[in-house]
Amino acid sequence: MSAPIPPPISLTPPGEREVVEEAKAEEFTRLWKEQLEEQKKKVLAATGKTELDESVVLCDKISLTNKSYTAGAAVHIASFLTATDGTNPSIASKITVADLSDIIASRMEDEGLQVLQTICDAFAHSSLIEVDLSDNAMGSKGIKACRAVLSGQAGSLERLSLCNNGLSGTSMQEVADILTDGGEDDEIVCERLKKIHFFNNMSGDEGCNAFARILSRCTGRLTDVRFSGTRAGSEGSALIASILEGMGDEKVKNIERLDLADNSFGPEGANNLGTALGRCSNLKYLNLRDCLLEDDGTGIVCRAIWSSDSPIEHLDISGNEITRHGAKSVAELIEENETLKVLLLEENELTSLGVKTIAKALEGALDGAKDDVDSDDDSGSPETKSKAIIEELSLATNECGRIGGKAILKAYGSAGENMPCLKKIDLNGNMFPEDIVESLTSAFGDKLQSMDENDDEEDVDEDIDEDADEDEDEREDEGTMDLKGAVDVHELAKSIAGVKIDNLC
Repeated sequence: MSAPIPPPISLTPPGEREVVEEAKAEEFTRLWKEQLEEQKKKVLAATGKTELDESVVLCDKISLTNKSYTAGAAVHIASFLTATDGTNPSIASKITVADLSDIIASRMEDEGLQVLQTICDAFAHSSLIEVDLSDNAMGSKGIKACRAVLSGQAGSLERLSLCNNGLSGTSMQEVADILTDGGEDDEIVCERLKKIHFFNNMSGDEGCNAFARILSRCTGRLTDVRFSGTRAGSEGSALIASILEGMGDEKVKNIERLDLADNSFGPEGANNLGTALGRCSNLKYLNLRDCLLEDDGTGIVCRAIWSSDSPIEHLDISGNEITRHGAKSVAELIEENETLKVLLLEENELTSLGVKTIAKALEGALDGAKDDVDSDDDSGSPETKSKAIIEELSLATNECGRIGGKAILKAYGSAGENMPCLKKIDLNGNMFPEDIVESLTSAFGDKLQSMDENDDEEDVDEDIDEDADEDEDEREDEGTMDLKGAVDVHELAKSIAGVKIDNLC
């Protein structure tokens, strides 16, 4: 029996970050030739042949990242990739993954553009599946220089990253033109995409308009979407939410990762966003940090996640002005969820009462379990155990004091028995008294992140009347539904749609 054929290798320049001139590029290509020759020997030994079949792929990935290439170096590397004298077909023609991120740092504009075009043109006859062009300063000229790995890959490209490129709204429109244009073969890049990442481009509302165009042409193949750090206003953010909603069940149901951080959805945009999230039945990762959701928007998002029954593992809703009232929606989601591993809620306005509500949910105490945090019994033995399997929790910077701290300690249990999966907890930036900090440090040990920004100068909970506040919460809750109740009504409405009911006035 012949040995299994070894998997294709990846080509990566060795060494630390540096400027790569032509002489250094020659060193890289000599090393790569040696690696390819060694790979060829392994393949021939495995197949028992003396010559390689043209179908054999020696190398399918190249990573040029974290180097700054001169124009001469780029020409040398491109020549190596496209040459057919040593390998037929060329190395470039077999490569499917090209990491071209961060390759022109410190280059003057003209040389940087030349490097981008030279390297990208080397893949003009490739069938690239994944391209990463992140961390290259690109305006309109840069987008044009990279056309060979964008529009030139319409029949194959599935994963695209353009993060931290300094793309303006105008540049984003040019990217959208490329990705949505059918070209001569009527093949549209968007229709094949599974992953699309735009991050930290500060493209504003015009960038939202461009990304909306891109999303509208995507299909049910989409699984990983990132459009964050855009400095979008409410109008642009609302457009993104509306497009996601308008994509329908089939186009969003396979999304597993969704990062829309730093978009200004607000409670109004959350309505459309919630409809879309309710259809994302395979969602595992959701980042809505700094999206101005407030309590109402948070409730909508939590209900949507619950109703979708998605296997959510990572939820970040930090920096959304969530108060103790919004904490109830988060708590209800936690108690009903059996998959959530990472919950990030830092930089909100939960106060101790909101933190206590979430702590009780982690403990499984929302539905009648004992919740007297002043009790001498800190064993954390609630009547109803939570389904939560939280591994990472952040409640940092939430105006939390003694009451919240004691609730967290009780939720954890004397030996962590109530949160056995916890690996990391961040409570920094709050206002715990010194004795509570000592108790937290003792209880969580190395799991507790630095508390260097905790303010223990004043008792932030001094004016909190827990009984009065809880009575007020109960009165407010009388006219509201929990997650389950809200969804039941929705399902009931769908079930009777179209049914004729006689004598109904």
